[in-house]
Amino acid sequence: IGLTISTARGQPVVVTTEHAEAKNASAAASLLQPPGGDPYAPKIDWRTIPPWRKTEFFGIRAQGKVFIYVVDCSGSMADRQRLIRAKAEIRRSVMDLQWPQRFHVIFYNDRPLAMPGGLPRPAELKAKAQMLDWFRLIEPDGETDPRPALSQALAFRPDAVFLLSDGEFPEKTAANIARANPHKVPIHCVDLAGGAAKGGQLEQIARESGGEYKSRP
Repeated sequence: IGLTISTARGQPVVVTTEHAEAKNASAAASLLQPPGGDPYAPKIDWRTIPPWRKTEFFGIRAQGKVFIYVVDCSGSMADRQRLIRAKAEIRRSVMDLQWPQRFHVIFYNDRPLAMPGGLPRPAELKAKAQMLDWFRLIEPDGETDPRPALSQALAFRPDAVFLLSDGEFPEKTAANIARANPHKVPIHCVDLAGGAAKGGQLEQIARESGGEYKSRP
């Protein structure tokens, strides 16, 4: 079955219903690909993933049951209330997690500041409340070096890591992290300076680990 359409030059073009359906299916599928993701990666219909198998952080979606949030708390995170924004987004993301999911939060400046307990916590109300109480102790201070915090995070073999920063990392940080991540745990990276984090290392970390990069000024 076909539909004949005349162009502006009077030339007939036949569009079959099969062709139209294919175009519609392709358009619908493109909506399911995470923004900024690998265009060649298999597309995910997030509507089919149950809530206890996914999460989202600053617009980046991830699948799994264990998630680690590695978040900059250096002195520059006081600018434009970036640390306040980061804490609010961690809170939103963690509150959406459901059992049997687990989570862990590691702030960092020039050293890691891990959530008490030492291990990923179950996504239960008690653990979430303890996280919020602990947030009050975290203030912006110090320099920016995510390597020790990421080493801790990757040691848990999580399904995904969310790495957030607004600053410039030490030289060869991305290469160091790649060596510390032989299992290719996806590291999804958020630049809270809107692309001002110099050197492109956040993008490199995301790309080399199979993660996604977002700029969130």
